[in-house]
Amino acid sequence: MSKGRVVSTGENLRAAGLVCLVTALFAVSDTVMKHLFQTVPVGQVMGLRGILICLLLLAVLVLRRRRFVWAHAASPVSLARAILEVAISLSFFMSLLLMPLADATVLLFAAPIIMTVMATLFLGEQVGVRRWSAVLVGFLGVLLVAGPTNRTLGVEAVFPLLAATLVAIRDVITRYVPLEHDSTTVALTTAIAVSLAGCLSLPLGWTGLIAPWVWPGLADLVKIAVGAVLIATAYIAVVAAYRLGEMSFLAPFRYSSIPLVVLLSWTVFGDRPTPSMLVGAAIITFSGIFIFTRERQLARRAQTAGPG
Repeated sequence: MSKGRVVSTGENLRAAGLVCLVTALFAVSDTVMKHLFQTVPVGQVMGLRGILICLLLLAVLVLRRRRFVWAHAASPVSLARAILEVAISLSFFMSLLLMPLADATVLLFAAPIIMTVMATLFLGEQVGVRRWSAVLVGFLGVLLVAGPTNRTLGVEAVFPLLAATLVAIRDVITRYVPLEHDSTTVALTTAIAVSLAGCLSLPLGWTGLIAPWVWPGLADLVKIAVGAVLIATAYIAVVAAYRLGEMSFLAPFRYSSIPLVVLLSWTVFGDRPTPSMLVGAAIITFSGIFIFTRERQLARRAQTAGPG
């Protein structure tokens, strides 16, 4: 979204539709990846899917008659985001491998709650009693999903919570990406880093992260290709959404995928949600939406007040 541009209600609603589409694409892609991990190692999936995503994003650059901007790709902010994305992919893929899809996704949505704490500690942002209350309630939801009340989980819950923490750090760093940086170049830089990390799992002897690399069958290759297309499409759609609408308006719509992943987890993998997981998911969702809504209210109040 261009700085200073007045956004209409219609534009915000169309952008919200795109965000819902993006979350659905990620949910379906995660389902495909979890199914794929039953036969293909995590590192190998990262490498092969990453290569396809790179090719798709390069095709987008060609179709848009844009070029890969090396200066943007090599900037410290872009490189830091790329490294963080590698760690996020590893953590979340491991959670998909070891945990029910719905539980892993719900815990990943703790990122906005963690980000509020980090913005206070490292960016000096002022957080009032209401948002701190939402943060504490949100962490109660995390305990319900990942704690002893949810007996389907154990120490593996560390992986999605680590991914959520890294997502929060990545989002804080993203605030420092210059507006003039090409978004496709930044996305492609991230994809290159993730694919390289995945491919390095073979020669460096990581045993493919859990198991040695295998020769994938046709069905596995189709799943990898489908996952790559879904993620590449999501990358493009999310850029379009945030250029069309207001970020503060769109943020709560990220949670629209939670009912979908619960349904997919249950129907595809037979992971019936526990009561504590459902209650925790609702608490995390409402806490995150409250935090976003409160931030939007305060931003508008500051704009209305003007300087001084």
